[in-house]
Amino acid sequence: MILLLLCNFVGKEKVFVHPIVKLYTFELACCLFLSIEDSAQISKLSLKFDAFLKGIVGFSLNIPGTRFHRAMKAADEIRKEIKLILEKRKVDLEEKRASPTQDLLSHMLLTSDPSGRFMTEMEILDNILLLLFAGHDTTRSVLSLVMKYLGQLPQVYEHVLKG
Repeated sequence: MILLLLCNFVGKEKVFVHPIVKLYTFELACCLFLSIEDSAQISKLSLKFDAFLKGIVGFSLNIPGTRFHRAMKAADEIRKEIKLILEKRKVDLEEKRASPTQDLLSHMLLTSDPSGRFMTEMEILDNILLLLFAGHDTTRSVLSLVMKYLGQLPQVYEHVLKG
């Protein structure tokens, strides 16, 4: 995918990589963690996720009108979306329409800790939200920087394209 992105930028003087990489990494995280491939569903989640991201860094005042309050509301909405997916996945797993190794969500639903305890639904929802944040944000930052440096180092860029 990155090489595809690079090829699309050939001959352009200025490219805004961050929004493209942001969307790509969020789609990738949704696919890997929850097996979501529907672009409309990803777009809907992405808007909520953006509101969540904007408010989690800064003052933690959970008062209506603050960014933090909007972030907490967005997090709750994301959890509701994930819970719907979780409930459907439970049924699909029971009826053998989903694979136990399909994604991280299936793994969390079916795997116990060494003492035999399974995660609660809320623990799964919170872990998926945390992983969406961590997996998306760090990957997005790294890929954006890689693209920036490839733009600044044409000899490396050409080598990557030949790859």
